[in-house]
Amino acid sequence: MINKNNINWLLCSAFYLLFIVIGFPVYASEPDESCQGEWKVVISTTPVERSFRDRGGLWFPAYIELGHAFRRCAKAIEIEPLGRSSDRIIKGPQSDVISSLFNSDRQPLIKNGKGNYQLPILGKNRVKFWLYIAKGKQLLPGLYSSEMMFYLRDTMSVKSERIASFKYRAKPYVNAKINSYSGRWLSYSGSTIRLDMGNLTKSNHRTIDFMVQSNTNVRVKLISENRGDLVNLDSSNKRIPYFVTVNGQKRKLSAPIEYEVRSFSKEKGEVLRIHIENQASPNAMAGIYQDMMTVSLFAQ
Repeated sequence: MINKNNINWLLCSAFYLLFIVIGFPVYASEPDESCQGEWKVVISTTPVERSFRDRGGLWFPAYIELGHAFRRCAKAIEIEPLGRSSDRIIKGPQSDVISSLFNSDRQPLIKNGKGNYQLPILGKNRVKFWLYIAKGKQLLPGLYSSEMMFYLRDTMSVKSERIASFKYRAKPYVNAKINSYSGRWLSYSGSTIRLDMGNLTKSNHRTIDFMVQSNTNVRVKLISENRGDLVNLDSSNKRIPYFVTVNGQKRKLSAPIEYEVRSFSKEKGEVLRIHIENQASPNAMAGIYQDMMTVSLFAQ
């Protein structure tokens, strides 16, 4: 049996529940006009030269600029790489490459449970960060790109979002330097190398080692000023032939020699070796013999 007191309690309870159901949507629909405004994302496509600690990586500066209203209400920016994993956010011509985001101090950004990066705002109007490509200086030639979604958040929800694109074209390159030790017969200054062939009355063998870095195959071109002969400085008609070894074959530089070698992709470079041998000339006229050989390297 329900007495009068029980009925009053049930009616009051029903009224109370009805009030909650009706009132909740009105509260949630109120717009947050204080957290609106303009903001932008800028990612440079020009890498910045950094220290030796980079180990061949590329650093691209980036920043997010916030209007006054967002600077006051927003707490963090969530960054989602679109279609990529968080440790390979850059797509290359052949595959995704190891790449990620760092804060302004070059410390890795923290990731949330979804694998998205978290960039705190800390009340700043410009929030700086870095896009980093590991071993970027060894990228194969071609286009490297990424798209990322940026979510501007307060403590509860997303207030605004932007898509930012990144595109970087890696160009073919080749760098070379003479090996610091190639024998006592070799000296160099700048791009000029002096190679002492020794006593020309007998056959002498010399080797020049170049340390080469490249992100593609390299074409080597050898040109002799005197068409493969060492010429007596006092009598130009007195000549002693010499030869270079290319791909296991001994050849005279009577005409330019060109050949291709594979890419030199190691971080510290790889050795390009040129062997030179003079013809033994026991009856040669005394004097100094000389030739100018030009070695050119071209990234393919």
